[in-house]
Amino acid sequence: MGLLRKKRDHEPRRRRVEKGELDKRKEQGKQLFRRGRTLTGSESSNIGSANELNASLRSPRAQGHHLVAHRRYLGGMFAIFILSAMILFWFLYEFTAGINVNASNASSAVLKSNRYERAITEYLAFRPFERVRTLIDHVELSNYMKSAAPEVDGVKSVRSGGFATTRFELVFRRPVASWLIGGERYYVDKTGVPFRINYFDEPKVKIVDNSGVPQIAGTAIASSNFLRFVGLAVDTSSTFDLQVTQAIIPEGTTRQIELRLSKKKYPVKLSLDRPVGEQIEDMKRAVDYLKKKGITPKYVDVRVSGRAYYK
Repeated sequence: MGLLRKKRDHEPRRRRVEKGELDKRKEQGKQLFRRGRTLTGSESSNIGSANELNASLRSPRAQGHHLVAHRRYLGGMFAIFILSAMILFWFLYEFTAGINVNASNASSAVLKSNRYERAITEYLAFRPFERVRTLIDHVELSNYMKSAAPEVDGVKSVRSGGFATTRFELVFRRPVASWLIGGERYYVDKTGVPFRINYFDEPKVKIVDNSGVPQIAGTAIASSNFLRFVGLAVDTSSTFDLQVTQAIIPEGTTRQIELRLSKKKYPVKLSLDRPVGEQIEDMKRAVDYLKKKGITPKYVDVRVSGRAYYK
């Protein structure tokens, strides 16, 4: 009976488990070298799989991934290059290396352009970032030009004048009256700003000095306040349909002025110590009253507020 018994397997269970795992790994190893598969290889010892993109011999799938990544890299670099070139071209196009000056309301043929080009260059020297045309502060530039060249009323436009060149279009003051002081002609515009360079026709209103005070620029009688008063008086009179033809400084005073009106035989006395607008309103009422009454006086005096005297 003992001969018919099956011999027991005395192999430990632990060894049987390890043997099974080893057989399983061998089977998986055989799966890697089936027919139709592509072998990959590399000089590196850190390759983990057939899809490793750093392998010297790549599978078709890995090769495709590599080409896609390379195309994206080249495309990105090309886009960066094009964008950089566009920014550089824009900067050079907007940069102010050359300056051209034109007049918007006067003849450019007689324009002293060098005078204004130097002033703009000095302005840009203080504000180097504004050499880029789009960064120019028009208000600050206009204020600077007014102080550097009083005949300039402002900057109308700033636009391209070509590659790395900017064209500045200036507005100039139109004079309403002129005065010869110390052998030099001075002008004043409707806002009362005095200046010396005129690009327009000579104004019809002349300032006549009968005061006997020496005409020297900078004195009280030839000050900017006096010229400003005359300019405002001439412009304000035109709004009331009163055309001033002459402004006379009477004898023995520097704080009064007499205005001669078109088609009127008498002068109107004004004071520099009283607001211009109020005196012109009083002058208008006095002129209308005298016309209505048919009176032709020797003169009209509106130096006192709220009253008008005539003789």
